[in-house]
Amino acid sequence: MLESQSSKLLIVNGNTNLALTERLRDQARAMLPSERNVTALTARFGAEYISDRESAAVAAHAIIDTVKEHLAEASDNKYDACLLACFGEPGIGAAKEVFDFPVVGMAEASIVSALQLGERFAIVTIGERWPGMLRELMRQQRLEDRCCGMYAIPGRALDLAARPAEARSAVRVLVDKAIREQGADVVIIGGAALAGIAQDLQPEWDIPLVCSFHAGLVQAEAMAGLRRPAQSRTRRI
Repeated sequence: MLESQSSKLLIVNGNTNLALTERLRDQARAMLPSERNVTALTARFGAEYISDRESAAVAAHAIIDTVKEHLAEASDNKYDACLLACFGEPGIGAAKEVFDFPVVGMAEASIVSALQLGERFAIVTIGERWPGMLRELMRQQRLEDRCCGMYAIPGRALDLAARPAEARSAVRVLVDKAIREQGADVVIIGGAALAGIAQDLQPEWDIPLVCSFHAGLVQAEAMAGLRRPAQSRTRRI
């Protein structure tokens, strides 16, 4: 559990699936100190689960619109940080520009963690189109030399997430493949639908497995701490 500090965290699910939002909120509350105030929002429109560039483009608009509406309606709308709970991070640049609190994405948080934990990382996620989308992200970030492989479980993410044992088995196969084929030092388990699986499987592996959602939580907490004013200290005479 992370160190206790009083703050408010906003989690935004860019997918329209309410059950996924509630699961992410519950995981965040279990991981964070009990006094942490966690608010979770679901995108007002768009895809049930983002799986291609078109749905990601729509989600970028939906995320900004959803957060703006919430801030306009909420009586206490001062947040210390926001976690964009989509591995593709739709609209994150605009969100960082528009909102006056730090906005953290799951891909950037998990990649930063992976770079600190090993020389070369691989990514395991769900959806046939994600490897191509993630390769674009690696090129933009100039991380082609550090990212040694992209592995995608076929099928619909929400369907697999509804079968946890099958999801863990599918991830296990691809983690093993990433290590054997590419010699990955770290494997990122990416995607909101796979949140928590890295922790479940970690005892089976000697290399670090990074959960993109939990890495995002840790980074959001760090950003909130950096922004928080230092407590006054009694001056010694």
